[in-house]
Amino acid sequence: MNNSQDLPLKNDIAARFLPLIIGSMVYVGTLCFVFTLFILSATHLWENQLRTQITLEVPTSSLQAQVLQVLGKTPGIQQAAAVPKKEVETLLQSLLGTTLPVDLQALPVLIEISLNGRESLDVPMLEARLKTISPQIQLVDHRPWQTQVESLINASVVLASTLTFLVLLTALVTTTFATRTSLLIHRQVIEVLHLIGATNGYIARQFQVHALKQGLIASAIGAAFAFLTFLGITTLLEKAGLPSTSLSSFSLQAFCVFALSPFVTGFFMMLSARLTVMRGLHL
Repeated sequence: MNNSQDLPLKNDIAARFLPLIIGSMVYVGTLCFVFTLFILSATHLWENQLRTQITLEVPTSSLQAQVLQVLGKTPGIQQAAAVPKKEVETLLQSLLGTTLPVDLQALPVLIEISLNGRESLDVPMLEARLKTISPQIQLVDHRPWQTQVESLINASVVLASTLTFLVLLTALVTTTFATRTSLLIHRQVIEVLHLIGATNGYIARQFQVHALKQGLIASAIGAAFAFLTFLGITTLLEKAGLPSTSLSSFSLQAFCVFALSPFVTGFFMMLSARLTVMRGLHL
């Protein structure tokens, strides 16, 4: 018996719409999964680069030494350092879009503080001690908004992961229903094959090979379009000023997702088709 001719699965009604559905599902699913990986990668990079939990604004540079001395004796503080004037100038220029003569400006001194995480910092007490040096010293605690950002990132990861799982589940359910439809369409042919000695495994093998081919071709097309969409999005992000280091460190992961998604989809479609056929033939 010839595997490619015993069952004309290519002429099924399911064969007309299933590749389109699978390709669309792979397109959406890979983009969601890549988006999830990008968030995780960007979050890891952000956490590694984010060393400042508290910022002090000291009115004059003459008070800098006193403030640093107080901070050095405060439990819970790992490091405290003044922001160089050059960085302050660059920051102001990026915000205001103009050149500022920093030497002629009475700019305050910014001190960045990082915590060691082993000891708790009494922020009100620290602020009270600093106010004794100068009432104009301002303390800004960044930890509340950092926690909010982390919560938003975690929620985005959960949402994207859930959507990816639902897309994959939808593709498998669609494959199952398409296989059941094919079983009904070719019921008489299958009965004839049984009469001439074909086993259930032989029949299921034809369905699974057909599902594997459909899955590979359809998901490859969907992954290719998703990859082009990803390239377009990354180009826009780079033009918007996103650091290229975050994109370059993530490109390999994204490429692996787009390259492996056709094989993963094809395998699960093949498995779904085989299980559906074996169950249908035993009923």
